[in-house]
Amino acid sequence: MSGRPCTYCPEPGADVCVRTQRDDAGGAHIYAHRECADERGVIPLYVFTDEPAGTAR
Repeated sequence: MSGRPCTYCPEPGADVCVRTQRDDAGGAHIYAHRECADERGVIPLYVFTDEPAGTAR
C-alpha cells in the first residue's frame, strides 16, 4: 500500500489522482482512494497501477 494521503479521508494508500494544482513551486497532485472519489462523484484524472518506483515488493 502506498503512503499517498487521501484528500477525503484520514487513511493513507490513495490509488487515484483527482486533480492537479499549479503553484509557484511547480504544482501538486491531489490524491484520493477510488471509493472516496466515487462517493463524491469525482472522476479521477488517472489511476495508479503499481507501487511508486523504489518501494520494496
